[in-house]
Amino acid sequence: MIDELAIGDFVFRQRKVEQGEALPRAYDAVIAGLSWETRGPTALSRLKTVGPELTLFKFASRSQEIEDAKASQLKTFLTLQPNLTIKDLEASTEAEKNFRALKAWLQDLYAKAGRPLSILLDITCVPKTYVLYLIGLGFSDELVARLDCLYTPGRYDLVSGGAATPPALTGPRSLLSEGEWHSRQIPYLEASEYIANDADLLVTLGGELGLSVPFIERFEPRRLGLICIEETSPSGNVPMLPSERMAYDELLREPNAVQEDIKLCDAVGVARHATSFIENSAARGATMMAIGSKPHAIGIALAALSDPRVEVVCRTPASYRAIDVHPSAEPMFYEIEDRFDPASYIASRQRVS
Repeated sequence: MIDELAIGDFVFRQRKVEQGEALPRAYDAVIAGLSWETRGPTALSRLKTVGPELTLFKFASRSQEIEDAKASQLKTFLTLQPNLTIKDLEASTEAEKNFRALKAWLQDLYAKAGRPLSILLDITCVPKTYVLYLIGLGFSDELVARLDCLYTPGRYDLVSGGAATPPALTGPRSLLSEGEWHSRQIPYLEASEYIANDADLLVTLGGELGLSVPFIERFEPRRLGLICIEETSPSGNVPMLPSERMAYDELLREPNAVQEDIKLCDAVGVARHATSFIENSAARGATMMAIGSKPHAIGIALAALSDPRVEVVCRTPASYRAIDVHPSAEPMFYEIEDRFDPASYIASRQRVS
């Protein structure tokens, strides 16, 4: 089943990826992240063909163990598409340097094609910061007419934390990140004017609630909206560490805090909720914070592109934990199409006829 939403200048669709399905169209670039996570190649492996070529984003590794895991995964990607290119980048925490490199790379692709691009991006092992940046850059600078995304959900141990559990179970639990979190405003997903002290805050939450509380409290919002992952929502009958339960209760004690539970992969649902959130706001703007799942981040990116009052903020930790993540469900396919791009209009007319 396809779920579809018209939002701003875009048509946004989501559905599951079928085993052995062909690419729905020709792409100027097919991109994935090279990682240590087992789930990395899962979505592309379900396709009949990957396309004529494949580009892998490879962030600099901080240990030989991680480098070896990436080398092992590269062998799997080569079985899917021998004609691949590795795009070497700095460590994923070096966002500004990587932003410049990715912008120059995308501009080169645009110049070569001579028109806005059609891109397929597997976001599974690409950090949220870069997923958001590519969406913002591509559509804001009109380098991209269509950006389709693949995503493979992962299995995390949200109760014990596995190897990620810190020695003191009573303190904030760091599941995927290490060190202090720093906020990062995503370029191209910025509000049209500075709205400090007159903004609402909408946050997509994940599995590190204890670390999220002080990060959220820095913003002192007028109204706080929380989007929790429905499958693991604290509001349900879900086992939680005491520290995480305390953090959740503290968030709900915030003045004017409201919560919405949305399924892990329901990016369209998040986009709908984010649009409603800003439409019902008495503030001059809204900050939308991507801490939760990557599909949820896509949803708020579309809300930001569609409303000049919205800015998107992401968190950047000191580093990421090298925790292996296995696939937990069928991969998802997301379509983000600029419905006013001439090529998109022609394609839609062809589908109707």
